[in-house]
Amino acid sequence: MIASSVIVLGLVRTPLQSFLPVLEAPPARQPRVLLPHRMSLALPSCAASGFWTTAAAGGCTGLLGQLGFQALFERSSDPVLNRAAGNTAHSLVAAAYCLFATVFGVAGWCFSTFGCTSTAAGRVLAPLGCVRWLGAFAFGIIALWDIPTCFAVKELRKPSFLLHHFAMAAVGGLGAYYCPTYYGLFFLGVVEASSVPLSVYEGLERASEIAGEGTSAAEEERCARLKRWRDAAQAVATAAFLFTRLYLFTRVTFFEFWPDALAVRFLLGASAAFVALQFFWFGQIVQQVFVDKWLARKEAA
Repeated sequence: MIASSVIVLGLVRTPLQSFLPVLEAPPARQPRVLLPHRMSLALPSCAASGFWTTAAAGGCTGLLGQLGFQALFERSSDPVLNRAAGNTAHSLVAAAYCLFATVFGVAGWCFSTFGCTSTAAGRVLAPLGCVRWLGAFAFGIIALWDIPTCFAVKELRKPSFLLHHFAMAAVGGLGAYYCPTYYGLFFLGVVEASSVPLSVYEGLERASEIAGEGTSAAEEERCARLKRWRDAAQAVATAAFLFTRLYLFTRVTFFEFWPDALAVRFLLGASAAFVALQFFWFGQIVQQVFVDKWLARKEAA
């Protein structure tokens, strides 16, 4: 009886962690790209107190670009530009932002030594000023330019677009303010590489539709040329999506982020949901590229 009491008391005093499985930290990583000696990349950075200033700068940048390009296109005598000036300006600003975010993310993700010198907890929890800056800028440009433009331009006033942009604004804002960590360089920056050719494709798709309304030989030739460019941009966008959003996104999530997150025992469900979102958008691409167009051509034949 005394012996059993001693055992029970010993179990009560034993820390709960001793009964949980011990998760070993992931092995040390090698730098993705080795920079020459003394070479470093300086990225913009901000503290938590500078979040709203950076967000305002991002929003103003997007708005000025939208208003400037839209005014320029409206004054153009080319119907391809002036017939959908707001939509075309939106595609141009979106492509420019996605290119900027991609370069920013690649610079930090591939050329930084933080990922290989930090621990798993550091990669998942340690705040980085450059990630906070990127997230705040993304939040501002989406909240102050992208969403208002989608409401203002009829062609962009789609529920799927608006829901996506509201979600991305929330991700950028919350990520920048509460959790600006190393993986933000990938999820807010690198993955935007696939959005650049997609924005170009959307602009060319709209331009080819407007050009197709012409009846002269020159207009028909221009329409055919725009369609060739559109199809090429669509092929590049599809390949970029497959590589960036399906392969890289899945690989980084399950083989880099999850091992780090398992080491600190959280953040699994949200990342899996984002992977599912990439496959959902891929399904939309398949529907548009292979189903709708193939069936349309078959019915036309």
